[in-house]
Amino acid sequence: MTEGEAYLDIVWRQFRKNRAARRMLWVLAGLLAVAVFAPLIASNQPFWFREEGRLRFPWFVALLNPDSVVDFLFNIALLISLPWAVVAFLLHRRWKARGLPGRHRVLLLGGLSLAVLAAACVLFALVRPSPRYFDRDFRRDQLRGRGSGVFPLLPFGPHEQDLDITFRPPLFRKTGGATRYRDDQVHLLGTDDSGRDVLVRLIYGTRISMTIGIVAVSLYLVIGIAVGATAGYFGGAVDLLICRIIEIVLLFPTFFLILTLVALLEQSIYIIMGVIGITGWPTIARLIRGEFLRQRSIDYVAAAQALGASHARVMFRHILPNALSPALVAAPFGIAGAIITEASLSVLGFGVRPPTPSWGSILNLAVNNYQHWWFTVFSGAAIFLTVCVLNLVGNGLRDAMDPRLKGTR
Repeated sequence: MTEGEAYLDIVWRQFRKNRAARRMLWVLAGLLAVAVFAPLIASNQPFWFREEGRLRFPWFVALLNPDSVVDFLFNIALLISLPWAVVAFLLHRRWKARGLPGRHRVLLLGGLSLAVLAAACVLFALVRPSPRYFDRDFRRDQLRGRGSGVFPLLPFGPHEQDLDITFRPPLFRKTGGATRYRDDQVHLLGTDDSGRDVLVRLIYGTRISMTIGIVAVSLYLVIGIAVGATAGYFGGAVDLLICRIIEIVLLFPTFFLILTLVALLEQSIYIIMGVIGITGWPTIARLIRGEFLRQRSIDYVAAAQALGASHARVMFRHILPNALSPALVAAPFGIAGAIITEASLSVLGFGVRPPTPSWGSILNLAVNNYQHWWFTVFSGAAIFLTVCVLNLVGNGLRDAMDPRLKGTR
């Protein structure tokens, strides 16, 4: 250990020694990039379209008028990603040159990123233009010589339907008169029951899966850390009461609770994220409680209390950084579990509301259409790959944070 080296720097150095986990981290970053840059990969709106001497930007207009809040957040992240990446890189180098610990750099950049994203969302929500291009078929107009434009790599929208080409296999190419923008375009992974491109829906489905996993896990991490820290630090009657509450919450079956709420209310991504977050915190609380019980008997806690530090400062400034490892290790596994939960609900028809694309909703099509194998294979492969990547990253993070576990498996 280098003198003055921050804890996160030590963890990252240990994590990089695990080749499998390091490679899977890059794969996970690639999945997040697909979620953010989905409109650059697939969209039925051209980046720009020139007609009668005028230049229009339908892609940008569509980007600011999505069908859901989730898509809006990802679209704003796409718009600010490049300039913010440059600014973040320069800030990182400047702070590192000044000797700011790695932990502080990560926290500052994370907080600034959230603040910039929130500010950009408010700004673009106030100034976004009218969605006047959504019903126009620019591909057809271009084929008929009414203008010219540049389209994304896959010129299909996630909700665009073509009932003439339902249940088509992979590599299907529609031929005939140029009456639709889909004509003469290859559907690499086939089409679904409404003629929508399966590959495009898989790409946009990455947004739903990642959002549910990250938001739900973040929610129960915050709750679990706060509750577990309180129980472990104060002990006694407080600890006893919180432990009983934890046992009661553990009795609630997350999956069936979501089914009940969906039946009573409506299908919503917010119900899924909220229930997973509200019912998933007891495991984190137990881990944090155990670490606090162990840490509070160490001399540095008594020294902080003797110097007059408040309970909140001792808990969250001194003890929590040393007790946070189990919660961080559990986070990737929790994200994988949330993705599987959403997919299972969607297979049963209780997941996200149609026509929102998700991996589970594509898998749902295979229930009554098992002869169309591409629904099962491609959506199942996406879920399997993501869960495996998250589990390997979690294993690497566990080994990096607790080197004593290496070689014990």
